[in-house]
Amino acid sequence: MTRQEILDQITQTLGSVPGWLAGMSDMELEHQWGMITWVLSDTAMPSRDKALVAFGAAAAVHCPY
Repeated sequence: MTRQEILDQITQTLGSVPGWLAGMSDMELEHQWGMITWVLSDTAMPSRDKALVAFGAAAAVHCPY
């Protein structure tokens, strides 16, 4: 997927492209957007729980973001 396709998809989903996503490299943007779409998607685990797991993992590794 090209950078522009990802940015278009982000705009369609979120309404605009957040600055922290716009500033990422192409490879990093593709990876992060894949994770975000997984968190926002409907699966057996609700989005809220997936977001909490992601937050907990980030806290466990002392993520600066």
